[in-house]
Amino acid sequence: MRTYTVHAPPDPQPERFAFVKDGLSWPALLVPVIWIVWHRMWLTLIGYIIFVLLVAWTGRLLGDTQATIFAVAGVLILGLEGNAIRRLSLENRGWRDVGEAFGRNLTEAEIRFFHEWADSAPRRREGLLAAAAYAPSTIQSDDPILGLFPEPER
Repeated sequence: MRTYTVHAPPDPQPERFAFVKDGLSWPALLVPVIWIVWHRMWLTLIGYIIFVLLVAWTGRLLGDTQATIFAVAGVLILGLEGNAIRRLSLENRGWRDVGEAFGRNLTEAEIRFFHEWADSAPRRREGLLAAAAYAPSTIQSDDPILGLFPEPER
């Protein structure tokens, strides 16, 4: 079973929550530049470019064997700590850690989290949805409410 941390954006909308897996990040290990750009971690990208330049410099000074060892070690560290770096990046952008989710895959973890979130913590949910895009005064009491952001006129 996989463990995910759940992060809410500054303007909390449940459909924008980020689920970050604990453990090894295969995309960060195999295609680090694409993974970094996909998650918009620009400071990490700058750090990675500096790392690549250091690897090239090491290759010129010490030889290809040492540069290869240095490069493999750096990419392994990025793969192992990539999700922690992503959590830190989200935190620096104002995202809040709102909980954990468990599941065999991301879909199951999302279902479990939102089911538990909706049932057990109405105050926390109301606090996160306070800045939601709908106006509560437009909802009529006799209209059925379906979904997270009901619009009675539809």
